Amino acid sequence: MNGFAGAASASSETGPLAGGAVGWEVTPWVALEGSGSWLDRHNGADAFAADLKVLVNLAAAHPVVPFLEGGIGLYRAWFDLSRGTLPDFYQGRMAVNGANVKQMAFTDPSFIFGGGVNLFISRQVAIRPDVEAKIVRRNSQNFVMTAVSIHLAYHFEDHPITPSRSR
Repeated sequence: MNGFAGAASASSETGPLAGGAVGWEVTPWVALEGSGSWLDRHNGADAFAADLKVLVNLAAAHPVVPFLEGGIGLYRAWFDLSRGTLPDFYQGRMAVNGANVKQMAFTDPSFIFGGGVNLFISRQVAIRPDVEAKIVRRNSQNFVMTAVSIHLAYHFEDHPITPSRSR
C-alpha cells in the first residue's frame, strides 16, 4: 500500500500529480499493483489515471531494490475550453457540430512503462522514487505523458534490510 506525489508532463505543460496504490507481492521478485492518480494539467485541464501494473525486481531483497514496471490503464482527461485549448491529440475528436461547448472529457486506454527503486528504511516501510511513461492511444495516435513521483510504501510482509537481519 502506498501514497505518492510528483509531477507529470505532456504537451509542453507540467503539473502536479498525487495518488495511491495497493499491491500484492506474488513472489519476492514480482508484484501486481493497482493505482489511481489525479493530475492538474493547468489551464482548465485535469486528468485521472487508473492503472494495473506488474513490477519486477532486478535484485534480491536488500535495502535498495531497483525494479522495472509495465502495465495497462485508463486515462480520463477533462478540459474547460473557456480557460485553455485542447492538445492536438484531442482536437480531432471533438464532435460538437457547431455547438458552443465549454467542457469536454475523453477516456482512453493507456500503456505504462517505467522503473524505479525501493529504498527500505525499515523492514516494512520504503521510499520509492520512480519514473513512468504513459502512452495514451486512440485512433492510431499517441499522447505521451512522463511522470516522476515519490511513493511512501508500507509492506505488510517483512523485508530484510541487511543480509544479517534476514530470517
